[in-house]
Amino acid sequence: MKTRNRLSILLVALTLTACGYDDSELWEQVNQNTERIAALEAWQAETNTNIQSIQTLLSTTDYITAVTPIVEAGVEVGYTISFLNSPAITVYHGQKGDMGEQGEDGTIPQIGVTQGEDGNWYWTLNGALLADSQGNSIRADGKTGADGTSVPMPQLATGTSLSTQGVTTDMQGAALVPDAIYLSVNGGKTWARVSGEKGEQGLQGDNMFSDIDYESEPNNVTFTLNDGTTFSIPRYMGNSLTFETETLPLVYGTSKDIAVTAGGSENFTLDNLYAVAPYGWKASIALTRTAGTAFTLTVTAPDYPADGATEGEILVVLDSGQGNTTIGRLKVMATLDNNMLKEENLQPGELAAAIGNRTGLTSITVTSGSINETDWAAIMENIITLLYLDLEGVTYTGTDGNSLIYNNTSYTKPLRIAKLPQGITGLGKGAFQRCYNLTYITLPDGIISIGADAFLFCSSLVSITFPDEVTSIGEAAFAYCEDLISVTIPNGVTSIGKNAFYNCYDLSSIIIPDGVTSISDYAFYNCDLTSITFPDGVTSIGDYAFYGNELTSINLPEDLTSIGLCAFGRSYYLTSITIPSKVTSIGNAVFSDCDVLSTVICQAQTPPTLETDIFRNCAALTSIQVPAASVEAYKTAKYWIEHADIITAIP
Repeated sequence: MKTRNRLSILLVALTLTACGYDDSELWEQVNQNTERIAALEAWQAETNTNIQSIQTLLSTTDYITAVTPIVEAGVEVGYTISFLNSPAITVYHGQKGDMGEQGEDGTIPQIGVTQGEDGNWYWTLNGALLADSQGNSIRADGKTGADGTSVPMPQLATGTSLSTQGVTTDMQGAALVPDAIYLSVNGGKTWARVSGEKGEQGLQGDNMFSDIDYESEPNNVTFTLNDGTTFSIPRYMGNSLTFETETLPLVYGTSKDIAVTAGGSENFTLDNLYAVAPYGWKASIALTRTAGTAFTLTVTAPDYPADGATEGEILVVLDSGQGNTTIGRLKVMATLDNNMLKEENLQPGELAAAIGNRTGLTSITVTSGSINETDWAAIMENIITLLYLDLEGVTYTGTDGNSLIYNNTSYTKPLRIAKLPQGITGLGKGAFQRCYNLTYITLPDGIISIGADAFLFCSSLVSITFPDEVTSIGEAAFAYCEDLISVTIPNGVTSIGKNAFYNCYDLSSIIIPDGVTSISDYAFYNCDLTSITFPDGVTSIGDYAFYGNELTSINLPEDLTSIGLCAFGRSYYLTSITIPSKVTSIGNAVFSDCDVLSTVICQAQTPPTLETDIFRNCAALTSIQVPAASVEAYKTAKYWIEHADIITAIP
């Protein structure tokens, strides 16, 4: 195979003989030199360790955690390389030293590595690729050969050490020489002699590595081979997170930027930095590269007391990308400013005293106790600035608990969150009218009635849940609540007032409770309803009650007797409808502008009384089906006669 970037790593320095002269007497002397053989065996063991280590270094995907010098007899002979997730390895560099006298014409075979065009590393012997018995080049940076099979690493042994393992001959069948060096590339099945037969009497012991630099670069350890080639292994950084302050007191509803330093890494991005905040708090991260490891943490406290955790920790998580994460902790505490009031264990009248002459309050929180009319009046003095009102933990003892209202309902109020006290039984007229920013409200158990205009123009209110005790919803109670998408009406409700949900554009489904007998005029006008469930007891549907919906089908209640003017006008997606048998009157233009309405089934034996334009602009209408015995009566009845040509018997 072709190779590039040939890197000869001197793993083995062996002396071979290339000349022919009779050195048998010299070899006999060497064989008797037990000290030399011991030195050879120590050298080959050290070299095999280095072969294993070089393969580990070339193939690892791990991170180096430490490089520790190995010292023997006061001399540094190598290093222990420790990894984050893998076992440590040892690299010996030793000291050059003769192990005997070097003979003439000696040659030194070299085991090395070279990088192929495929990017993989391969073992070499004297610059030529080492091959297995099938002729495949042997990879040095992994455990698979060129054909994908597992192959052993090269290993060296002296003749003496092989003899102790029961090996008597090399792969050519020649008897083992005690101080010769042998190479195996098949896991020790066969051995080939690689030291010279003549000439090399001394072993120079060249170093595998000329240098290991673990100080110059903060992010890598660099290995320099004895031919000058270098490669680097990433260092485990041991990241840390340091905040400019350990604790952060922050006024409710305010934000602050905190400088943070990520020690040990300059490579982090927003993809491996995460911030986790306690309930009600917010935390976001922005990178600042004026310093390589700096970023900004923006912390925002809850808007109001009881709208989140008063105290907690912001957790910042840094994923090092090296198989570990670092967590930094910033303690946060929400505090009040002069426009916020928080009290507890109050008796009636004490809240008013605490408020005193203060105006311009943005937040009032009472966690326990009782309040009365005087306290409520004091709250109302701040209604034009109040953003947050939490009375959920107290009881209202005032005599007007059945009609709790805000005064001066004509002007806009900035209130965003309201949690009402126990003890009130109703919301009076205009209670939260024109609270354009109101997004959340808690109604206590025991409320019976929702007054007229109670939430009129609360255009930011998304959902509301009524207590089970509620029996009535007043006129225009939720008119123009344009963001309202979810309403749960209790089964105890018996009346839904005129315009109750007028222009609640986002309201998509509604279940009418069993106690309701009539749907008032304009009750769900211009609601984008896709689903309605009626109880059987509903007898009348008022004018424009469901005008401008998105219903595709409607199941009208069996007890229904009358349908008002334009009740289902502009039901643009309605394809068919069945009118129950008890219906006696149908208002003007009740199905006007129902573009795709094609089939109407009227089950009444007597044609219901009609007004004009019942099917105005219903271009798709092709069939009106009625009881068979009543076909002629329908065809001649007032206004039905206009559609006589499509009136047929119910199949």
